[in-house]
Amino acid sequence: MKLRYWLILFVCSILTFNIITRFPDAIEAFYTNGFYFYLCKVFNTITSLFPFSVGDVLYMIIGLFLIYKFYQVFKTQNGWKKITMTCTALTFKCVVIFYILFNIGWGLNNFRPTLESQLGIERGYDQEKLLNLTTKLIQRANLLQLVITNDSTIAVKLKQDINTILVDSKKGIEQITFLHQIDNTNSLAIKESLFSLPLTYMGFSGYINPFTLEAQVNNKIPTLTMIVTASHEMSHQLGFAKESDANFIGFMAAYNQKDTAYQYAAIIYALRYCVSNINDKESVEVKALFETIHPGVKDNLNENIIFWSDYKNITDSFFKVFYNGFLKLNNQKEGLQSYNKFVDLLINYDLKNPIL
Repeated sequence: MKLRYWLILFVCSILTFNIITRFPDAIEAFYTNGFYFYLCKVFNTITSLFPFSVGDVLYMIIGLFLIYKFYQVFKTQNGWKKITMTCTALTFKCVVIFYILFNIGWGLNNFRPTLESQLGIERGYDQEKLLNLTTKLIQRANLLQLVITNDSTIAVKLKQDINTILVDSKKGIEQITFLHQIDNTNSLAIKESLFSLPLTYMGFSGYINPFTLEAQVNNKIPTLTMIVTASHEMSHQLGFAKESDANFIGFMAAYNQKDTAYQYAAIIYALRYCVSNINDKESVEVKALFETIHPGVKDNLNENIIFWSDYKNITDSFFKVFYNGFLKLNNQKEGLQSYNKFVDLLINYDLKNPIL
């Protein structure tokens, strides 16, 4: 197909998706709970037959194919002008295909009604509400840490291996009451990514493949974080595209587990976000609050920070800038800060339906 037809296709698809995304209720009814619901069931049924990530293998095949195509361009075209034009045309075609398949397969979920509107909770909070929730989280973390270790100075370590954590994360998703109207949870599946090491250097704990709809986790991350991360990625499978929504559902899924270590992992996850959102950490009140945290709990809070600092590099920064822009293009205007909106959801949900 000639390049001008690709351009027409791209413009038409942009206009079509822009019109569709103006109607979030229609997306919820006909896309998320209609087309996507059945597409996810079919894809998850097929990909669950394979013990490895089909999407990761697909990415490798496509990557090798594109390398071959670009190599052919350099081999067959004469002059940098022709090479540049041909490579640009090939790149543009890839962008068009990605854009269309991404939005049809999963991306339109970004434009469904917000989770807070579905739950009927308010938005926004002040520092007093944040400190109140943080205090409750610290008290709960101290209690669970002491129950698990019998020593306030010892950090909690999960005994479960990765496979067990991934299986249990699905059970946690199934326990969330406000998801009970969704009968797609039985087809959910979570896998270890074949690209876990590259994902670590890129700064990602996991991801949803928007083309095969597989939820995947980075198997290098601390296991205490993994139970929430796995549930987070499976919530993406259910069509909760916004990162704040996925964080909230990931927390709820882990906290609803019977195992106290999983509950503790959820509390540590939430507490880390709450602490990072406190503005005046040097105030007497906040310092006094932090002093009540058990040494073992502090070690668990720092575990994730230490892990990611060991892998921090220019690649991590580049991909975070790229992903920040990608989120903004997909109706998450805060970019990477949208992860922190999880705190907003948690505070207001707890005010209406006390969690702790």
